[in-house]
Amino acid sequence: EMGAIASIVPLGEIPVKAIIIVTVLCVSAAARVASAQVFISPFVDTTLSSPSATGSSSKPGFGVALGNVGKIIGAETEIGYQPELIDNTANGLQKSRVITFSGNTLIGPTIGRVKVYGAIGAGDLYLDVTSLPSLVVPNPTSISTNHFTINAGGGVMGFFTTHLGVRADVRYFRAYGFKVTDLQNAGLALDHFDFWRASLGFAAKF
Repeated sequence: EMGAIASIVPLGEIPVKAIIIVTVLCVSAAARVASAQVFISPFVDTTLSSPSATGSSSKPGFGVALGNVGKIIGAETEIGYQPELIDNTANGLQKSRVITFSGNTLIGPTIGRVKVYGAIGAGDLYLDVTSLPSLVVPNPTSISTNHFTINAGGGVMGFFTTHLGVRADVRYFRAYGFKVTDLQNAGLALDHFDFWRASLGFAAKF
């Protein structure tokens, strides 16, 4: 999965800070799941809302989560990629991609082969936005920054067999630390940066 993301987003464009953050999250998750039943869940998703009110809010993305189910409390580390989080055409952008890294806690009962859960977590959001050259003279304005981000939501995992199943999830993301002037320079009239995301994927439990 990381190879697929790297083929779309060259590693040179992802700041070292983001790599360090996701490494720490993965190590933390590995420690938490070492003595528990592990799951991996690749998923596809769509945005249900957008940081900008201009244009369509339904944009596809994908990602993968690794964690443990737990009887009541579980945990996961997740990476998600949104190739176009904001409607580029409607907002005069050349690109508006986002990568999220997060460590999350899953709280809810595991009943047989089904786990219903609420989720809360925090991590990093990498934003890469570039305005259209035709709108900025002489050069387009670009933003490539990392921001602390919280997320909350919930979902369900259901297993058809001992090891294989599906997962559905809805999550709200809110990023902090944006400079409003930077967003305005890139053509975005935003006072905060948040969005809702719905995802559906496979789940494999080991």
